[in-house]
Amino acid sequence: MIPNNFRWGITASSVSAEGVSPQADWSSWESRGKAPRSESGAGFANEYTNDLGLAANIGLTDFRLTLEWARIEPKPGVIDLGVIDHYREILTTAKTVGLSSWATMHSTSLPGWFSKDERGFQDSTSRSRYWARHVDRTAEQFEDLVSGWAPIEDPIGWALRGFLLGTRPPGHTRVELTREAIKGIVEATFEAWRLLGSGRQPVMAVLGLPSVMPIDEGARPAARLWESVLWDTWLKALGDGEFVLPWETPVERPEIEGLVDIIGIVADHPIGINSQGEFRRYPSQGRIDGSGFCPLPEELGMTIRRVNNSLPAQDLVVASTGVATDDDDWRDELLNATINQVEWAITDGIPLRGLFYDSWIDGYEWNRGFETPRGLLTRERQLKPSGHNFSHRIAQYYENETFS
Repeated sequence: MIPNNFRWGITASSVSAEGVSPQADWSSWESRGKAPRSESGAGFANEYTNDLGLAANIGLTDFRLTLEWARIEPKPGVIDLGVIDHYREILTTAKTVGLSSWATMHSTSLPGWFSKDERGFQDSTSRSRYWARHVDRTAEQFEDLVSGWAPIEDPIGWALRGFLLGTRPPGHTRVELTREAIKGIVEATFEAWRLLGSGRQPVMAVLGLPSVMPIDEGARPAARLWESVLWDTWLKALGDGEFVLPWETPVERPEIEGLVDIIGIVADHPIGINSQGEFRRYPSQGRIDGSGFCPLPEELGMTIRRVNNSLPAQDLVVASTGVATDDDDWRDELLNATINQVEWAITDGIPLRGLFYDSWIDGYEWNRGFETPRGLLTRERQLKPSGHNFSHRIAQYYENETFS
């Protein structure tokens, strides 16, 4: 049985919730016709008071917000105090309605000046000069209002999409650049964990941990390689204090071992890989959502157990789960199956402390625009049947408490 202190949360990227910042690298991606226009996203920037109140009313307890770096620091060293005030108003509203807030500092989009002019996370000087400064400054400005930090969303996934698959900025498809980007973003993640770990609030690692499945016999070496990148990089660092990448000599990093308070799991679907090293959906005949992959709640259950086997004392949460589809019956089916996986894991004694649904409101879905909604709430602020059923499911775990 899920305990009544379990965290039931929602999350969304800044671009999905409020549209792209003109100073972000995603803005130039849109202007070049690489993706549909995000406009105001889900409209959260203007509707947050109502949106957060509705979330609390259906029994949700937590809220993960991206504090968009490109809005906070549109130019190097130039801080937009109006944006700071706006984010503080959002976090204050969340606190007022009873939601605990988790702050993310990077989810896909970055300031254009950082990612392009300063070479982004790949450059060690930029990481120490700009990224570390941003992390410190954000902690100082918002630590009184947040309940925890989740500094970077799916770091290695960001590197793969931008440097190997070419589906997000900067749009490269080169292996050597991918390796450089992976190493840089992992180092930036370690640094954020270290800086934030000195504060009072817990730090959550939000990690994309899909299984990588060979589609044919010739794909087994590639599957092993990417499993190592996606899994060993994090589990060996946090469990053994060792930084391991398949193409480099392992480095002892004892300061990283046990550095985070919570591991946040992102595992909606497995990934297939063929003998040419190309990523494909898995299973090949499975039903795909708007991302082009096959959501499988069983995949989440397996991932929870696999992480727990490696780090048995570590608290876990499902940091992001959801499906991009206009079929709300399917969303409801998948969400129920996901909660079942969570309940079974807790029954087995796994320290699973929460689940964050992505997304609360139908918003912008990157390369698909507004075609494949993810939310429990429509852009017109109507709660979908899946949202009603989610509320009722949550209420079952509370004693003497009901929600609308």
